[in-house]
Amino acid sequence: MNRRLSKNGADAEQLMADAMTRATETAMRFPHLRERLDTTAAIEYAAAPDSTFEFGLQSLLDGFEARLAADGASQRK
Repeated sequence: MNRRLSKNGADAEQLMADAMTRATETAMRFPHLRERLDTTAAIEYAAAPDSTFEFGLQSLLDGFEARLAADGASQRK
């Protein structure tokens, strides 16, 4: 398995897992936040595949590209 490392050489996946554990522990002290963590959306987000970032970034870039193309077309009229 190809592991991603952070800038300081630590395992990025382990750092993320540790951060999520600390966030969940903190959220348990706040009922409204705890409620939000128990939603289906939060569970699905936590289980998201590694390509989620790339998909989101590509979607943003596609949107920018479409917007620039539309702006360019309107300026040519």
